[in-house]
Amino acid sequence: MKDTALEGAIGGANRGVIVQGVDTLALRLAAGGGRIDDLPASQLVAAGFTLLQRSAPLVRMLAGRRSALLLPPGPAAVVALAASDGRGAVILPLGASPEELAALCAVADVGAVFTTDALRSRLPASLGVVCLDQVPRAAVVHVPDGREQTVDLGSHVGLTIEGETDLPGREEEALLLPSVPPSVPPMALTHRALLDREGLEVQVGSSRADATLLTALLIPLLAGRTLGVAS
Repeated sequence: MKDTALEGAIGGANRGVIVQGVDTLALRLAAGGGRIDDLPASQLVAAGFTLLQRSAPLVRMLAGRRSALLLPPGPAAVVALAASDGRGAVILPLGASPEELAALCAVADVGAVFTTDALRSRLPASLGVVCLDQVPRAAVVHVPDGREQTVDLGSHVGLTIEGETDLPGREEEALLLPSVPPSVPPMALTHRALLDREGLEVQVGSSRADATLLTALLIPLLAGRTLGVAS
């Protein structure tokens, strides 16, 4: 099943090239030329696009709803951002309790959470879950009805991401930073705000979710730096 929103950003079948169709955070990360350990950000973004293309259950779970990330800064977070298809992605705090996570996902109307197998048990059974322990090689999609799909992300190898670094970005929400407990609406940051230096350096109050993903991952990758996260 092809995702129609993504189809317009894909080049000819023989070229295997994803071109700059819309200016989103994920495409800018790919264009920045940064790396996480030995993995280029462009390769991780390609893996995320491949995941969305190859998983019809994920497309259905995200239809009309947001995604969420319960992940530390690292390769999996970049894959998850790309697989969110430009939608608002809720950054869930790693230290939140299962009850708080359930409430945050409910308030933000989350359809699927990108996480790891070790953290999966903390999430409500009513939500779709995508475990990214094996990125960029594979991902496991868990559907609330009990079905499971292992998605081979190997087809992203050799895929070229073409992007530009001087476009302003879309005004649609890109990341949402919730409160714990969720007593107020999440702080929504648009693609345009995140691609602007002032937007990335926004000061997040102590009641908001941890902004480590912004400061430790996005700012360096957009600047083309290499991050070391291997254990």
